[in-house]
Amino acid sequence: MGGMGGRRQRQSGPQKGADLQLEVTIPFLTACFGGEVKVDIRREEVCSTCSGTGTKPGASQTQCRQCGGTGTVMQVMQTPFGVMQTQQVCPACNGSGVDPSSLCGSCGGKGTTPARQEVTVKVPAGCNTGNQLRLRGEGDKGSKKGPSGDLYIGVKVEPSNDFQRDEFDIYTESTVDVFDAILGTSIKVKTIDGDAEIKVPKGTQPETRLRIRGRGVPKLGKPQERGDHYITVKVNIPRNLSSDDEEKVMELRGRSN
Repeated sequence: MGGMGGRRQRQSGPQKGADLQLEVTIPFLTACFGGEVKVDIRREEVCSTCSGTGTKPGASQTQCRQCGGTGTVMQVMQTPFGVMQTQQVCPACNGSGVDPSSLCGSCGGKGTTPARQEVTVKVPAGCNTGNQLRLRGEGDKGSKKGPSGDLYIGVKVEPSNDFQRDEFDIYTESTVDVFDAILGTSIKVKTIDGDAEIKVPKGTQPETRLRIRGRGVPKLGKPQERGDHYITVKVNIPRNLSSDDEEKVMELRGRSN
């Protein structure tokens, strides 16, 4: 995880917190149907000592005497072309605009300190590897009570042992014996919704692909629409047949000629 664009330099006024980016692995079915996952991040939080002001509680002098609280000083230089003025970061307060003696000892005047936090990520249905989720205000907290940055989640979906996913379609395989492929049968297949029964038509050939409409993954942004579930039929041809089975096969062969 890292800040997008880097950390800010200390400045006198409120500053927006940095955006953060993190890759998160999401369970397969959570990515399909949506849900919540918890992630642990390290980010800048509002300093509990100074409540984000950057100054010691009760400090009487908060404004830097050298720069008058602006965080910058003017430097006058004599050059061959005349007198030139340049604006530089105040060396006394390092650009904070706060008197060094008044800076909060816990945060050094930033108003924030690093801490680990648990964040809940809401995963939309149909999410897939490569998608990016944006959590507004879950990045670094702003300095001097400035607005928080955002947290960007790069999605990586955990592989499934049961299903192959292509966009919003699901693919599985089912095996039937040669006689069921010839005569037809009904088989139970596992889908992301649970078990479903489908018919294997008579004369089904090896590698035939059957389809269950609308039993795939809900579409991202349109959860009421879904992809399909495809089942590739594998035919199990026995290696050793009994004499009775051989006679039946020979009889079927004779009829097919």
